[in-house]
Amino acid sequence: MAIIIDVTKGSPAKRAGLKKGERLIAVNGRPFEDILDYIYADGEECVRLTVSDPKGRERTVTVEKDFDEEIGLELDDSAEITPRTCRNKCMFCFVDQLPKGMRPSLSVKDDDYRLSFTCGCYVTGTNLSEHDIQRIIDYKMSPLYVSVHATDPEVRTRLLGRKKQDDQMGLLRRLTQNGIRINTQIVLVPGINDGAVLERSLDDLYNLGENVLSVAVVPVGLTRHREGLPLLRPVSKEEAARIIDTVEAFYDAHGGFAYCSDEMYQIAGRNVHDAAYYGDFLQIENGVGLIAKFLSEVDEALEYAPDSVAKRHIAVITGVSGATTIAEAFDRIGKKWDNVTAEIFPVVNRFFGETVTVTGLVTATDIIATLAEEDLSRFDTIVIPSVMLKEFETVFLDDVSVAELEARLGCRLTVVAADGEALIDAVAWDDGDGR
Repeated sequence: MAIIIDVTKGSPAKRAGLKKGERLIAVNGRPFEDILDYIYADGEECVRLTVSDPKGRERTVTVEKDFDEEIGLELDDSAEITPRTCRNKCMFCFVDQLPKGMRPSLSVKDDDYRLSFTCGCYVTGTNLSEHDIQRIIDYKMSPLYVSVHATDPEVRTRLLGRKKQDDQMGLLRRLTQNGIRINTQIVLVPGINDGAVLERSLDDLYNLGENVLSVAVVPVGLTRHREGLPLLRPVSKEEAARIIDTVEAFYDAHGGFAYCSDEMYQIAGRNVHDAAYYGDFLQIENGVGLIAKFLSEVDEALEYAPDSVAKRHIAVITGVSGATTIAEAFDRIGKKWDNVTAEIFPVVNRFFGETVTVTGLVTATDIIATLAEEDLSRFDTIVIPSVMLKEFETVFLDDVSVAELEARLGCRLTVVAADGEALIDAVAWDDGDGR
């Protein structure tokens, strides 16, 4: 249940007589679980809300409203989703590979279907009850994002560190047959779920039908903090090439559906595809098509950018794997504005280990080490990508704030969203004194 902390004046809830301080117990006869019950009720024209007063006396109120009219209740924090934690012991779990000194929130192993729907978080589905499954179907929570890793039950069980097999394919079949659309991922662990296992996984997922929208194949991420964990190795250049060949052959045969992440191409030393290859970028959060999308955004933004800008010299801080893409972007920028120059600083990741090269896992500690001997006063603008920071905050993974990093470096930093348009805006308009 949740406490009503405000009732909007003139709202359907106010007209129905709902009061501040009452507890919301049920929505349309269902016991109230979380904010999703309220959100879905908000889209209906007739809603039955069961509430109780501070003395525990219950009543059911019918709220009548237009389809697009809000009910008008503000609920306390108890209505928010408290993430369910993961019960698996995945051999490649990134949380288990984190060093000490990280933001506390990073140690939470969430595996919550509600966050899959609302935030695009990947879930295994191993902790779903019958009630959860029916709720997903009833509320049409779609799309969901599901970690498959392998459709071979024995291989999946091994990867997830489980003692008992789960009926993953049965779950996916039931959800998709009831209209739930699903994006899937396979974290590729060489020697375990590649080769014939990967081919079977692609076939099995495709054969579930059109409601399985896509599958992303991403290389396992390994840090240097794996004491006491299963012995794994990263995907090699040769293995990455074979994996790409397998996935691209499937893509060609089925007109899309299966994609390798950009990182897999970088490991193999191959170029990624053009933006058109990735369709609607369904797996962009998995790093699938990120490079192509970024460069296409740069090109489009340059088309509409002013013909001339002030002369400036820019520093861009990035992960090792992002350096080539940033260099390509500034080659294109230089063709439009020859008075704009850039120096790119790829940050070697000593915090997690040098095999970790993605920009989103760069820490302030490693940025300081990279720039310690640099004269930063020669730059008009110093750019850091927002993907290095906690969402909606200015804190790095190692719990250092942007302000603290600025103090250590003795300069201002410009935080730029990880898209091409934002980079062009920073080049064209930023004065080096803003966020």
